[in-house]
Amino acid sequence: AQQSKSSRLASASMGYSDGAASPPVGSGSSDMPPVNNESTVTDGDGLAAMEAGSTNDLVAAINSMKDDFVKRFDSLLTAIQGVQSDIRIVAARVTQAEDRISANEDSVASLQADNTATKTTIEALQLKIDDLENRSRRSNLRLIGLPEGSEGSDMCAFLEKWLPEVLGAETFPIPLIIERAHRVGRVDAAGTRSRAVVMKLLNYADKVRIMKAARTKGEIRLKNNRVMFFPDVSAELLKKRKIFDQVKKDLASISLELPELPYGVVHPATLLVTYKKKRHAFDKAAEAESFVLQLQRERNLVANQVEVQE
Repeated sequence: AQQSKSSRLASASMGYSDGAASPPVGSGSSDMPPVNNESTVTDGDGLAAMEAGSTNDLVAAINSMKDDFVKRFDSLLTAIQGVQSDIRIVAARVTQAEDRISANEDSVASLQADNTATKTTIEALQLKIDDLENRSRRSNLRLIGLPEGSEGSDMCAFLEKWLPEVLGAETFPIPLIIERAHRVGRVDAAGTRSRAVVMKLLNYADKVRIMKAARTKGEIRLKNNRVMFFPDVSAELLKKRKIFDQVKKDLASISLELPELPYGVVHPATLLVTYKKKRHAFDKAAEAESFVLQLQRERNLVANQVEVQE
């Protein structure tokens, strides 16, 4: 038996000595299958090939991404350059617009200064024109209330005869001469209102005499119609004088209780009021109204004192 066992060991030793690998140490069985070294080498080459293939794919992917990024970056850079070009164009236009606006502002400022100067000149010229118009009317009189048709066919002849009769022949030391006379305004269809009469006297002194005599006489009538005499002035001056109409009405009411209160409007449009031997001049209606209120308080005070004494 021992010989047989020795024979098997010798045979196995001879088998491994032919180039095969020795069995693993500590192996408890002689039936362990032998290791295939050719298969192990083949698997290592395959893994290396796979790793090499994966690296190539990764490099290819990175290169592809790089190329895509470069393309996108180039397009973005082109877009940015286009925007920059547009911004430069817009900035140039804004600069031109600012220059034009600045030039226009300077022109407007100059025009405003010229307009102010022109406005001042026009106002001064209007005042001069109005003054010249009123000077040309210095010898004119305006009659209100003269009945229609009373003058007949010749207004000048009628007035030259009627005025000395109604105002007194002693009013005119020399014969009265009227250059022109005519009615103004529209004819009243109902016939209840007479048109005004404007007459131009040859002598300015005759106008003064007529106004003074009419004021002294108080009330002048023709065919039961009251005829009033007024200076003939321009529309602009008449507008300025009309602002004192209410004040004059109040003064007329006060003068009934406060004697020695003469008043009147003098040329061009100044209200003169004499009270307690002191003359007051007003160019604005507000100032005149304040003065009238003061007079009304004094009038009420005088009335109360009279009532107390009674």
